[in-house]
Amino acid sequence: MDPLSLAGLGIGAASLAFELFAGCIKGFVLLSTAHDMGKDSSTLLCMLNLQEIQLTDWARRAGLLSDSHALDRRLNETVVHAVLLELKSLLSDTDKLKTRYKLSLSDRPPKDANVRLPPEQGILGSVISWDTRNNILLAAQLVQSRNHFPQRLWWAAVDKSKFEEYVSQIRFFVQELWRLLDPLRQDEMAAGLQMVLSHVIGMSNKLGDLKSLQDTLSQTANPHLEPTDHSGYPALASIAEIKAVTLSMNAVLAGQSMDVPRMGVDGKLADPPVVYLSSHLLFDFVALNSNPEMGVARYDGKNVFIEWKTLPVDRRHKVMAMVEDLARLLSAPKHPNFRSLRCRGLARYMEDSKAAFVFDLPDVHESQPPRPLRTLFGSISPSVTERLQLALRITESLRYFHTAGWLHKDLRSQNILLFPFAETTVSSMFPLTRPMLAGFAYSRVESSPEVSERPSADPQRDIYRHPDAMGDPAMSFTAAKDIYALGTVLLEIGEWRSLKSLIAKVVDVEKVNVGLTEVSRVRPFLLDGGPKGGLATLKFRMGDIYTSVTRMMLSGEIPEQPAVTKESGEIFLPNILDIAIQELSRCLV
Repeated sequence: MDPLSLAGLGIGAASLAFELFAGCIKGFVLLSTAHDMGKDSSTLLCMLNLQEIQLTDWARRAGLLSDSHALDRRLNETVVHAVLLELKSLLSDTDKLKTRYKLSLSDRPPKDANVRLPPEQGILGSVISWDTRNNILLAAQLVQSRNHFPQRLWWAAVDKSKFEEYVSQIRFFVQELWRLLDPLRQDEMAAGLQMVLSHVIGMSNKLGDLKSLQDTLSQTANPHLEPTDHSGYPALASIAEIKAVTLSMNAVLAGQSMDVPRMGVDGKLADPPVVYLSSHLLFDFVALNSNPEMGVARYDGKNVFIEWKTLPVDRRHKVMAMVEDLARLLSAPKHPNFRSLRCRGLARYMEDSKAAFVFDLPDVHESQPPRPLRTLFGSISPSVTERLQLALRITESLRYFHTAGWLHKDLRSQNILLFPFAETTVSSMFPLTRPMLAGFAYSRVESSPEVSERPSADPQRDIYRHPDAMGDPAMSFTAAKDIYALGTVLLEIGEWRSLKSLIAKVVDVEKVNVGLTEVSRVRPFLLDGGPKGGLATLKFRMGDIYTSVTRMMLSGEIPEQPAVTKESGEIFLPNILDIAIQELSRCLV
């Protein structure tokens, strides 16, 4: 079953609202299964499917998919009927479709057409299963049996611009229905839709599908077409684009061909050449808080941010290829919610076996360097609200990278930067709502066929790492290990203390020769639910929800979700980051 499944959908007498809704679904089925949509069929079908998904989710929350099919009494029945009637007419009236939008449908196949050809299944086509559609139509008595579907039609003429205009009108009516729900349910719908689309992007392995989805999300995010944006579509479109870069790089590494040869979602090369910068123009490097791996510098007369990458002499060329891939990812345009600096290129120092990622700085106060989050513990005293927002922003950022197919591999408070803005007080100069992720030197594609690099052994780093990510050889790095590291950061944010001070009872990372056996005590200590465990005071400081999210990340175990059933479709079950974002978003202080 799909994530919008109709558990227990009855076949009894249906309400007028349900009958009109079912008529809309019939219209979507007729349009999406019609043959010969043309060369832009993938994108056009994706646009239709997205509106069908939103309408079906609205119907579920409005009560129409319950056993009784009764409309929620809190909704204005007259307005719902009027909007659904207009939408049903728009989706079903082929004469109006031809007259107003110059789009022609015929019940007769063209000469020499393959009438046995199954309907095209777009990237969003499986979000609502055919069983669900059929159950709706059967309950409304619009089909005679579960194996019977409306008559297949054929497109006689499809103009992309007219089709987009047509879908924008469908979207208008769907949005009108959304507005009838209370703000809380609107937010829940938007969050659920973002989760579904994120999972679709994460599972997609075809550039053509990603291009279709990115085109759809970009057009839907147009402010002239989307009256109210609860959707996060611009960020999702950006994720689809980065995922395309990831797929292209993976294909090159594996020597595979792509369904759309090396073309990204914007029509440009998905893996453009790395920009190499002159090392002679890079000078005045100043390390960030005694961290020699990153800092600020001047390049060609402008302030920039630098991350250094050491190249092992025995594997210099192989590692350099991975560094180039990482530079491609970091230089690709991204939505601000990724919260990462834009890489302008690489500067190579081959004689020193190192390279520099050169990043543009955001528009900030140039007299102050950025501050790692770790250095702000003890120097400012942010409110609980500010800390909650910081934790949420970092969690959202990591989910974006994971959805796009990338692992960070070195997430810790030292690699979360706060940039100075020209306000007067120290706390407002480094606003916690604008964090930036850094420390990408060891990042890689999640499904890369190449051997993963592991950061050098360092107890002050190892305390942020999952036990399976330590030692030599370490187990393969996975998203779960990034999430564990994020859990340690959320603990620091909640307690507003560095992790090394929080775990001082079990390991002293300042002493010489700290062994892995000692560092391996960190995770059990953090998960100890007793009064002396690592989370003992977090509930007092940040509340039950924040503490349960932190524990979930550290344990890697998702608590039982009453609203989620096996029938919902396993691939669409929320993952840890989905649940964390949902839970942190509802924290109110």
